[in-house]
Amino acid sequence: MTLPPSRSQARISFAAGGWVLLLALLLTIAIAAFALWGPMRGEKLIGDGRDPATYGFDLSNLSVPKELLVGSGNPRDFLRSLDGPTFIDGSEIAPRNAQERQKYAVSADRVIGITVNGFSRAYPLRLMNVHEVVNDTLGGVAIAVTYSPLCDSAVIFDRTVRGVTVKFGVSGLLVNSNLVMYETVDGAIASGDAPQHIPSLWSQLAFRAIAGPAAATGSRLLLMPGTQVCTWAAWLLLHPDTTIVMPADTDMRRMKEMDYERYWLDGKVKFPVADIDTSDIAERTIPFSEIAPTVAPLLDGSLSTMTMVIAVQYPGGWKIIPLETLPKFIDPTLFSADSSMLGVRAQWRVVPLRGALIAQVDDMPVMVPCRWFAWQAFHPTKSAPVGFPDLSR
Repeated sequence: MTLPPSRSQARISFAAGGWVLLLALLLTIAIAAFALWGPMRGEKLIGDGRDPATYGFDLSNLSVPKELLVGSGNPRDFLRSLDGPTFIDGSEIAPRNAQERQKYAVSADRVIGITVNGFSRAYPLRLMNVHEVVNDTLGGVAIAVTYSPLCDSAVIFDRTVRGVTVKFGVSGLLVNSNLVMYETVDGAIASGDAPQHIPSLWSQLAFRAIAGPAAATGSRLLLMPGTQVCTWAAWLLLHPDTTIVMPADTDMRRMKEMDYERYWLDGKVKFPVADIDTSDIAERTIPFSEIAPTVAPLLDGSLSTMTMVIAVQYPGGWKIIPLETLPKFIDPTLFSADSSMLGVRAQWRVVPLRGALIAQVDDMPVMVPCRWFAWQAFHPTKSAPVGFPDLSR
């Protein structure tokens, strides 16, 4: 006769699966510790994730419709800006990846690339996902590299505002589903001779202050020319002397957890956007003829709201180039073509690596890569595409 197991025999052993329970317990403790780390250090989370009034900013002089300024679901500084980042030569990445278990900046990874005064640097989007703002200095120029994952928009600004070098942080707020930043500075910049600096809010795709003291004076941001988004392999091929920004150890774990590819494929914007009905955004399309009438005969079909575009600034305003149409302007035998037909003097080169397309000229124009819905929200195509948008309506 088989006797029933004793209580001690019935216990789950480590080898029989107890390690799963232990791992789950440790993971729960780690998550709780991460959530409490700020309060444990005496840091108070500012912002309830919904109401902009709880984020501790001066909302006076608000120049956007109140209903479009919303909480992102995260408190202020939940995503910390990366200040004074470390970097290595791009040529060191391949040997590093050959030795490290966790690969960083593999060939197909997208990066934000820019060249300033002859110095090139790449900022992987995987790293930008967990910071959204990098306060850096390149070629002797203080720059802010900004990325808004919800809009897939990359903009690089000069950090010198009204003669003072500032740093930008992630406010935790959104306008038109787009990144809203705030500035910090050792001395007062937007508040005159006041002893304590009052931060203002800045919109990435509006290129200007939208609330606070800086908004009262109409302060704008100076865009750096030549901002591009392409694969790491393409950027390294055309800029073999480039450096690349490196992550901290804690960034590696967070980079694995944050991926917006499914969001873009879904095609539905989760936050309020001006003049766009988000309930049917996946079905909205815009005829190419409304975007670039001068080259409309070369284009086919329509532009969906999540289509990747490049907004290029020229003396008369902006031209919108859908990324998928760039091969229309490329001579495949030369791998480059003059895009002056678009009113922009730039050379677009086809890099034979996953069909990457990036510009390579000495005199680079200002370029803003982003998803179409985001550009449309700030710069409606039906209005004259000259200057900066008026968000006061």
